[in-house]
Amino acid sequence: MQGLCLCIPTYRRAHLLKLLLEDLARQRCRPETLIIVDGDPESNEVAQMMDGTATQAVPRVRYVASSHANLAYQRYIGWRVAQEEKAEILAYLDDDLRIDQAEAVAELVAPLGGTEGSVAGCTARIVYPEDREGQYGKVLADRTAQAKAKQSVLVRWFGSSRKGVPGSLSPAGHRCPPETAPSGHTRVQWLRGGVMACRMGALSEDCFSHDLFALSELGYGHGEDTLLALRLAAKGELVFVHSATFLHPCADAPKAYATRARKMGFGVAYSRRLLNDNYRWPENPRISDRIALLKSYLGTALLQWVRTLKAPKAHRFAYAWGYTLGAMKGIISPARASRLTPGINWAADAEMALRESKKTERMSKSESVSEMIGALN
Repeated sequence: MQGLCLCIPTYRRAHLLKLLLEDLARQRCRPETLIIVDGDPESNEVAQMMDGTATQAVPRVRYVASSHANLAYQRYIGWRVAQEEKAEILAYLDDDLRIDQAEAVAELVAPLGGTEGSVAGCTARIVYPEDREGQYGKVLADRTAQAKAKQSVLVRWFGSSRKGVPGSLSPAGHRCPPETAPSGHTRVQWLRGGVMACRMGALSEDCFSHDLFALSELGYGHGEDTLLALRLAAKGELVFVHSATFLHPCADAPKAYATRARKMGFGVAYSRRLLNDNYRWPENPRISDRIALLKSYLGTALLQWVRTLKAPKAHRFAYAWGYTLGAMKGIISPARASRLTPGINWAADAEMALRESKKTERMSKSESVSEMIGALN
């Protein structure tokens, strides 16, 4: 499709990325430019995979070696490359997805309608296997079970999304599912990072956050797609496309955040502060937003401890303790890149990655991608 760039951030999943690229080759709507942002370029696995036939169905491929295996930062790099390619639409897909619907990409980007229009971003349905995070470990299995369980008294009293309408987003970053529909699209206040498309005219430098890069670098970047959505929503509408479906086989553990119980609990809680800070971006959050965050912290912490005491398990204790610490940190200290990653210059690292990508572009067309990356290393 003319004007469409597709960015896939990847990290140590060359075998899964290859399967996704093969699915993309069967799409009716294929991108004009494919952008691969590799978070593990030293292994050379992605570069070697790209030497095969998986990318031949795409007119142009841009490979970028990222110095950080950081999903939020890699998406930012993808946007910078899409600017150079003069794209009109930028779509993001996670590297472990599969697509069995031939019209999925076409349906996803359809509401954007080129460079003009009221819609700034789109997302779509992701289908998980029955055991979903159960394949990843006990902590994620517990979180899934809690999400499906009947609301407890604590959730009804303290939950920041208990009064939310379909498709809305709470001040603590909790999403309300959209209304169901067989086709078309409905307005929402969030995007799912695994599958989203944005109008390039709505994306700008301020849609991305160095504070989020830092939070993600430490493994605490839960809700990174929500923060991008909050900033993008200031430029136009966000919609959920009901006719597009993508598959998530859960073939590998999450890479964007920590999966160990204590660190995950801390990250889930602490990231809520950054989402709350951006809830009404570019304006500051209101007092009512801060109160909603505090209530969410209190209610969720109590809920985790009650569940832990009712059915004691080591991982539940670790998660509850981590969440409590993360909530306390969120109350007293906002997430700032200057404090979290003082030794990283995100702007300089991005410029270096783009320069190296251009060097790769200028090298001989007769060389393979892996040879070119090896030469740069």
